Amino acid sequence: MKKILLILFAVGLIASCSKTPDITASKTESTPGQPTAGGEKTTPEKNGGGEKPNQNSPLLGTYTGGFEAVDFDESKDYVYENRITISIDSLDAGTIAGHSVVAGNNRPFKGTFKQEGKSLKVEAAEPGDDQYDGSFSFTIDPDGKTVSGTWTANNKKLSVSKRKYALTKKQFRYDASLNLPEDVQWTELYEKYPKFPDKIESLTEDVTRINASARELTKKDVENMYKGDLEIIRNAIYARHGYSFKNRRIRFIFDQFVPWYMPLNTDIRTDLTEIEKKNIELLKRYEDHAERYYDEYGR
Repeated sequence: MKKILLILFAVGLIASCSKTPDITASKTESTPGQPTAGGEKTTPEKNGGGEKPNQNSPLLGTYTGGFEAVDFDESKDYVYENRITISIDSLDAGTIAGHSVVAGNNRPFKGTFKQEGKSLKVEAAEPGDDQYDGSFSFTIDPDGKTVSGTWTANNKKLSVSKRKYALTKKQFRYDASLNLPEDVQWTELYEKYPKFPDKIESLTEDVTRINASARELTKKDVENMYKGDLEIIRNAIYARHGYSFKNRRIRFIFDQFVPWYMPLNTDIRTDLTEIEKKNIELLKRYEDHAERYYDEYGR
């Protein structure tokens, strides 16, 4: 009987030992970074096809400033300067990815870079499936925290086929207390086809009287105001959220006269506060029936 028990014990011991390599192999395959039997290391599965490279690079982020015309057709109704924001989203092994926001357009770009001292020289291109796409050539300066260079349109028949820029790094932050500067007062409003050839629509001093993001407005606040003033007060709500204006009439005011304005988004509807939503509705109602303020040329 003892012999039988000893034999059974020995068989069980051999069987358990024979399973040990399988358990060890299983742990090796499921543990990232551990050596495999072939001496190689397993790597973790990356979410969404790969993590963003160099996420802590000080060069990543948003840079904003003027987007000035260099090559343009004077016979066309062109815009000399818009405000642009360029976002550097990733830098990895000589490749760069990012996007730009300007004049109501949000376009991605990809390209290559090479290091020259502390700076990076970048050559990148937009996809090319939009009539306003082109290519960027710029330098990222980590000391000055700037992006400077040129953009060249794919379509050479555009009113502006080349622009230059010198942008400063800036992190966007929503601030409901931002007010329109006094420089906006009495500014002319763009009209492609003016109603009166000898007059031009402009803003008044009332345009800086109201901040429609800071408090809920009443009818008394906005009645008897001119259409242009109401229009800019309403659009200042969108500007505080970084909305990029496609409308030239509105874009000119914020690009040229509002220092805190930074174009960052082309859809900010989900970002609006309840107060802002109510004020937008009120302002629109009064805009529809308000008179325009016209000024004489040569005032």
